[in-house]
Amino acid sequence: MTAETIRDLLEPVIGKSGSIFIVVSRIGPIGFATAEHKRLVSVAIRADGLVHLERETGWAVIDPAEVVGVVWNGDTEASPGQFL
Repeated sequence: MTAETIRDLLEPVIGKSGSIFIVVSRIGPIGFATAEHKRLVSVAIRADGLVHLERETGWAVIDPAEVVGVVWNGDTEASPGQFL
């Protein structure tokens, strides 16, 4: 997946509560809670091509070459289910 695709998928959920799962090849899903005080505040593509996710309580840097799926779940009471 490209960095631009990941950014375009996540920008609409900036500031919203829910959960984000990024499915990484050979690893599986990596989850990020975006609750009231942990909301996603920005998604940026760094100069080196990695994707920087900034939350109110921390950040993550992801290699888009290893991402095979992105899941947004706006229901804070339920899990999006299993990933295959």
